[in-house]
Amino acid sequence: MLRELAVQNLALIEDVRVELAPGFCAWTGETGAGKSLLLGAIGLLLGDRGSADLIRAGQDELRVTGRFELGRPEQRDAAAAILQTPVDEDELVLTRRLSRSGRSSALVNEQPVAIGTLRRLGEMFVDVHGQRESYSLLQPAYQLELLDAFGRLTDHRAKYVSAAERVRELRRRHKDLADARQVRQRELALVRFEREELDAAGLKPGERDAIEKERQKLANAQALAAFNTSVANRLADDEGAVSAVLGKLLKEAGKWAALDKKLADVAKRLEALKPEVQDLADTCRDLADSFEANPKRLDEIDRRVQLLTKLEAKYGKPADELVVYRATLDAKERELQGQEDDLAGIDARLKEAFAEVKEAASVLSKARGKVAKKLAAEAQKHLADLQM
Repeated sequence: MLRELAVQNLALIEDVRVELAPGFCAWTGETGAGKSLLLGAIGLLLGDRGSADLIRAGQDELRVTGRFELGRPEQRDAAAAILQTPVDEDELVLTRRLSRSGRSSALVNEQPVAIGTLRRLGEMFVDVHGQRESYSLLQPAYQLELLDAFGRLTDHRAKYVSAAERVRELRRRHKDLADARQVRQRELALVRFEREELDAAGLKPGERDAIEKERQKLANAQALAAFNTSVANRLADDEGAVSAVLGKLLKEAGKWAALDKKLADVAKRLEALKPEVQDLADTCRDLADSFEANPKRLDEIDRRVQLLTKLEAKYGKPADELVVYRATLDAKERELQGQEDDLAGIDARLKEAFAEVKEAASVLSKARGKVAKKLAAEAQKHLADLQM
């Protein structure tokens, strides 16, 4: 409800402030008194187009301010929905400015808003009645709202609206899934192919490093065996080997150990080296026997390396990351398949929703028919009373 209107610099109006009390209010006056200007000011306040020609001569800006009372909770909720912000007060102050340069601005409670926001608020706050028509009463949707409100058909109407919204939502869901079906089916086929390919490859964490090391050992088996044999020979088997030299040195150290305590320590240390040298020689002999050329195994590893290299190049990921990627494919397949199943089931749900809409519409239509008959009967009664 409009409670106060302030207008500055609109045409002939310099500065006018009008307060409206609760109940019926009327602006009266002879032709040219300014009634239409006040209606024009309300129009500007509620989003009508304006021009610089409306500004009072000699002024640079016109300004219209209106204070609207929100008397019902549903009005505050509707205003909050339009403004997209909570409305805690019981009133809104709307302001419209228009400058000589043609620039227009709008404020709601001192916060800038779009002109379209004023227009939407205006549709909620104000209805303009002329001599021969009422704009809102000409709209079928508003007529039905009045009829439903009069007949207290809110519950029937809400049930129908809910069912209709469910149908619209199912249609939107069906369209989205149907539009993306071709792409989704390609993705599903690709996911299944990749899963089968990676499963067939049998990838394992850390495999790439392990087989690369084994490959290097097999490729150099002869050289490794020769090296370990050479070490064993020089330590124990060849003429003049380390173990023989240690034996000679140990004998000589034993001769001189009695003369000097430090020489006795040298003899002991030489004695300690003998088993270590012998053990090292034995270890190298065993290693030399273990490094055998195995062309068959080397060929297997080469083929495995080639497969891993191919998969890494194809997927753009290291082998270890491919193991992780494979683990995500099952969830991806379930998601895509779920969308396919959802699309298949929407048709059935749409039929159910259509049936609900039809039933709700039938109930609402019958109820509206009863209310309309009641209104018609009352109208005839009033008409008869007037004719008496």
